[in-house]
Amino acid sequence: MSTSKERAERLKAEGNALFAKNDFAGAYNIYTEAIQQDDKNAILYCNRAACAFGLNRNRHFDTTLRSLQATELNPGYAKAWSRLAQAQMSLNRPDQAVNAWKRALAALPVENLTAAEKKQRESYTAELGAVQAKLVDLEANSREPKEYVRTRASDRLPWNRAVTLIPGLQASRQWNSSAYVITKAYFEWQQAVEQLKLGKDVRTPNGLPGYFGKLGVLTGLSNALLSDERVFHIADADFIERYNKQLMFELTQTRAWGDRGARQIMEQIPGRLRSEGWDSVRPAIAVTVRAWIMRAFMEEKLKNSIEVALEFYTSALDLLQWGKELWKDVAFEDKGAVFRPTFIRGIKCLRLDAFMAAYSKDPGENSKYSLNELLAGAEDLLAELQDIPEQPGPDMEDPAFFLSFFRYPLGQAYAMRGFYYHHTGILKRKKEGICEELMKHYMQSSQAYLKAASYFPIDDEKHAGFLHTAFDVQFDVGGPVNYLLMILDKLNDAIPRMKPIWEYGADAQYGAHAAFATDLKFREKLSRAAEGVSEEERGRMCMRRD
Repeated sequence: MSTSKERAERLKAEGNALFAKNDFAGAYNIYTEAIQQDDKNAILYCNRAACAFGLNRNRHFDTTLRSLQATELNPGYAKAWSRLAQAQMSLNRPDQAVNAWKRALAALPVENLTAAEKKQRESYTAELGAVQAKLVDLEANSREPKEYVRTRASDRLPWNRAVTLIPGLQASRQWNSSAYVITKAYFEWQQAVEQLKLGKDVRTPNGLPGYFGKLGVLTGLSNALLSDERVFHIADADFIERYNKQLMFELTQTRAWGDRGARQIMEQIPGRLRSEGWDSVRPAIAVTVRAWIMRAFMEEKLKNSIEVALEFYTSALDLLQWGKELWKDVAFEDKGAVFRPTFIRGIKCLRLDAFMAAYSKDPGENSKYSLNELLAGAEDLLAELQDIPEQPGPDMEDPAFFLSFFRYPLGQAYAMRGFYYHHTGILKRKKEGICEELMKHYMQSSQAYLKAASYFPIDDEKHAGFLHTAFDVQFDVGGPVNYLLMILDKLNDAIPRMKPIWEYGADAQYGAHAAFATDLKFREKLSRAAEGVSEEERGRMCMRRD
């Protein structure tokens, strides 16, 4: 009768064969079976980490976790340290990757090296040097992120402009305005920042350095981003340093899971819930999820690390969807606000935005970011929101909440549908040129963007932005003049309504609004071309970019 270790060795060989065929999912499952037979075998954990790295979802978290397990079981296992270093770099942590590469090198023999060991040492040395060079570069050259709102004259900031409009909107009983959304998001952001400033460096009773802050900063910051991500701005030079200290404080105080992956947290929560109850588990889950949201957002906006951002957003959604199903009969007062549909919907929207940005950086048939996955996310939102009312009901006094978590997600879903049809059309155009099927794709895209615009208030820059895209997509393939003029007329109406709030926002600062002026100049040209032409003839006229 075979022993557990012998069964583990047979499974390892089977996993190795699958790994050699790039069947990472199959190999991952086989290595998991092997670990159940021999849970002290560092090689099995290291091999499973390699499989996790080959998979697209939750791979960096999983690779880090499995590599850590391997190094704990065998601190002298060089390959496990190298896997950990790669995972830390994938999570954009060059400082921790440096330490892991140093440990990998220290685990290799120094004398009498085989040819394979020499090659391994050279490879690890080169990797260490590259990561150290990146650290030096990051310290020497600060990078201003795209879409970063710098503190400027206060009368130009969107939220300060918006708040002056609120009394007039309320007096006229107008609810459909982006002024409500950005004002509320700003108040939540600023209140959290003020709480952040109350944090203090302290000395622990044994004389070690520590930090004392107030719980709830992560709640305020993440709520603000979920309400309207455009509120993100850094007014104080020490914001990031303060935030990192506050993050560690809240993780420690709530005994949250920090960098553990969703899968491992799912394994640990039931036991903690049985022994400690919801009063312990609820804040731990909330801080974990909110920390992931903040990390994802800052990875994308501050570091342009979109793949890492997707990792954290996906982990947050995986954990919440799991808990939502498991505890569907548990009151929100027990399990926490992070399980409310509106909160989860906010994360879905941030993730879809990041996914679209990732595809835009790596487009085409061979992109690792599937347009079908993007469309599936959009259709999921549309199905979820199909029965929402056209306006907030009498029981919803807060128009900002209705816009942020009902109307805006619906508009975003239509925009993602438009993006899908546009980019599948681009792929088709490269293969087949202008054809009837292509024209159908482009019209579907343009109409979806028009629909997206309709769910954003006319005074929101996104309303104008989606109108511009609807025009641009159709104009690119020769849209009917009547149709193009209809869109441009809408844009002409929207611009003066948008400017009082968004004229100096981040998008305008980085040139996104410049296209609107170009569109309106073309509107004049198109109007002149259509002068004196009958409606019937105008319906047959098409205009296409040269």
